[in-house]
Amino acid sequence: MKLFLLFIIFNLSSIYGKLPNDVRWVIESSEYEALCHQIFNDAIYKLKKKISPNNFSLNIVNNNYAVVLDLDETIMDNSDYQVMLFDKNEKYNPESWDEWVLKEDAKLVPGARKYLNFLRDNNIQVIFLSNRMDKRVEETKNNLKKLGVFSDNDIYLLRLDKADKKNVRRAEIFNSTGRMKNYKNFKIIQYLGDAMGDFEDQNLDEFGMDNFVFPNPMYGKW
Repeated sequence: MKLFLLFIIFNLSSIYGKLPNDVRWVIESSEYEALCHQIFNDAIYKLKKKISPNNFSLNIVNNNYAVVLDLDETIMDNSDYQVMLFDKNEKYNPESWDEWVLKEDAKLVPGARKYLNFLRDNNIQVIFLSNRMDKRVEETKNNLKKLGVFSDNDIYLLRLDKADKKNVRRAEIFNSTGRMKNYKNFKIIQYLGDAMGDFEDQNLDEFGMDNFVFPNPMYGKW
């Protein structure tokens, strides 16, 4: 048994040692972990200051506050998907991504549990606005259940097709139309994501105030 464990550790070390620096940084660095905790902690602080600046006590039962959250690389850590691609000598493609989502094996971004618990403890609605395909919503929920951060009260606005971009779904949130027509008109008080397209207002002055962006060197449009 001991030899078997040593074999696994050796092989994992060998794989991680060969990975590109961007993936290794997310998987191995204490700085990535610290940054994620810092962002979530700051987001919680700003929510307290925004809603109850005098005593920092929220827990408002009847409110229309909501936050809009991306999923991948904001709440769910898919760095192991990048390892899978590396192991197969492949680049991202929709087929392998779908295969990964079906595994329900994403990890939790450091600090996400504390942030989600804070929102739910204080009756702030969670709206997941993600480019995951809507046909995989159950697998996504199952993954969150495995991570211990699932809630029946959360709203999922995942992508129906190529034309169903995030700005289309954000408009549904703001106007209580489409998939949001049966929900009350929410006041969006915070956005969290890992790409500029996750934010309605991309004015840099909003970042660290209502917008919070996570480091993701593994993929993007730069």
